[in-house]
Amino acid sequence: MEQQNPTNLFNVFLNASDCLAQIPSNTCRFDIGSILSQAPNAEELENAGTCLIKVKYFSIERSAAQFTTDDVSLIQIRLVNQYPNNIESTLQSTKNKNMISSNIIGVVGTGNTDYTYSDYQSNPNDYVAIANPFKNQIEIQLTDEDGTALVNVNNKEWVLWLCVYVPPQVDILNKNMPALNY
Repeated sequence: MEQQNPTNLFNVFLNASDCLAQIPSNTCRFDIGSILSQAPNAEELENAGTCLIKVKYFSIERSAAQFTTDDVSLIQIRLVNQYPNNIESTLQSTKNKNMISSNIIGVVGTGNTDYTYSDYQSNPNDYVAIANPFKNQIEIQLTDEDGTALVNVNNKEWVLWLCVYVPPQVDILNKNMPALNY
């Protein structure tokens, strides 16, 4: 997929210490819109409504033993907005359904010894459709398997490597490059 147009493929490394608040926590805001100043095809990227994103790598300054003590088996990496192509289950109540739109872009097992995990090497995170993150700031939130913000992670270093792919915007290219009439 990304081989079709590698100029629209971005590897974005985020360090929680570099967030706008400059303090690592379970929720950090980053201004990745500044990437557009370096992009060779900035107009195409800026006008894109959606893109694909996947978590390539994640690490956090907490051990498997600490996650075992906290009874956390999984870290969900979330962007603040929800996206209709992403779905997660929730407790059913009289006001909502059992399935809702989700903002999970990736998951990482914690190594909690009370749980068994699938083989992450053969089943890594894949692309998820989201709104264009280059239009403004993004907010990354780390939650547990129940969607509750992670505890005991304030002032703990974490890093995240995202792969963001913006499919070619054919309509934009056609509008900006009209056919010449002779």
